[in-house]
Amino acid sequence: MHELFTATRPHVVVIGLMGIGKSTTAQAIAASSGVAAHDSDVDIETLFGATGGQLVIDHGLDELHRVESAVLLGRLASDVPSVISAAAWTVEDPRCCEALANRAYVIVLQAPVDEIIRRMATGAHRRIMDRTELTALAHHRAPLFAAVADLELDATKPTEELVTAVLT
Repeated sequence: MHELFTATRPHVVVIGLMGIGKSTTAQAIAASSGVAAHDSDVDIETLFGATGGQLVIDHGLDELHRVESAVLLGRLASDVPSVISAAAWTVEDPRCCEALANRAYVIVLQAPVDEIIRRMATGAHRRIMDRTELTALAHHRAPLFAAVADLELDATKPTEELVTAVLT
């Protein structure tokens, strides 16, 4: 297990806007570190039998955000080291930000809006956003991501390069 994982901060959390490559990056870091990977999207589907996008349709965005926070807080409460791919919205929840600061090494992935829009089209669990909405969201969340980040990485780089940056 890599030295990033400590008794007080047993987790690495990968976060960024939807479609940016959190799941792929988190899985690669976990594989290289010898720990389990957890994906908030998969956890939500397992717990609720629906994707995040379907939860929004059925119960609204506030309910999805409540679920995303609960999933992250539950994972961070564990003392078993892991790599977690977390929903971007969780940086807007003060409880999640506090838990991230106390329990995880946080990696923020960044990419141009055009790249994120291209990637968003490949996943059914994502809600669709237009350029204007995504640009506004990116600007709104940028300082929130910066506040929790231990490391910020360019998600347009190859996954192997991101893993190397994290582990060195």
